[in-house]
Amino acid sequence: MDGFDLTRFQKEGEDKEDIKKILGKVLSGRNDYETIIEKKEEIKKCEGCNWALEGGEKFCPECGTKC
Repeated sequence: MDGFDLTRFQKEGEDKEDIKKILGKVLSGRNDYETIIEKKEEIKKCEGCNWALEGGEKFCPECGTKC
């Protein structure tokens, strides 16, 4: 199955800005509308107990596993 590779539009740069403008035009019908692309932040979790870590911990506060 042939497909269109969109990974180059996920990185910051000219291609991403062009896609935002094109999507804005398609979705709204106006030239001045620009889409907002949300960035999902990954929550770091412990490998042992799946406890959500705040960041910067060397050991899990719940199970003591080295992070």
